[in-house]
Amino acid sequence: MIRKATLNDLDSIYNIALASFDTPWEKVSIEAEFYKDYASIYVYEIENHIAAYIITWLIAGEAELLTIAVDEGWRNKGIGKTLINYIKELYGENVLWHLEVACSNKSAIHLYKSYGFEINSIIANYYGEGKDAYRMILTPNSNI
Repeated sequence: MIRKATLNDLDSIYNIALASFDTPWEKVSIEAEFYKDYASIYVYEIENHIAAYIITWLIAGEAELLTIAVDEGWRNKGIGKTLINYIKELYGENVLWHLEVACSNKSAIHLYKSYGFEINSIIANYYGEGKDAYRMILTPNSNI
């Protein structure tokens, strides 16, 4: 089940982030997103367990996928795609999407490309020294 996250989910979201990323968001940074009116945080819950989360922004017709992660035990089951589909439907078709992803994160890049995201540029040292990121975009009404 997908539902809007609450502050009660913060620890679960943070723990998934810690297990998923070399440089995870600080807990306080995740918490700050709950107070931004342009931010959306959703979780995918299975049997009262948070299996995944997604954090996005929608500002003036542009959406940014800030972070998405699936708990280790629930990966490769389509949960990430389900969350992205949900948010894309929530925001509608006439939205320009962008995101940054580590150049080394082949599975995420493959996922984003499957939605029609294209690599727009490379951001040097985005995730730290020698850890570059791709900037990827999805234009409105792109074929999925």
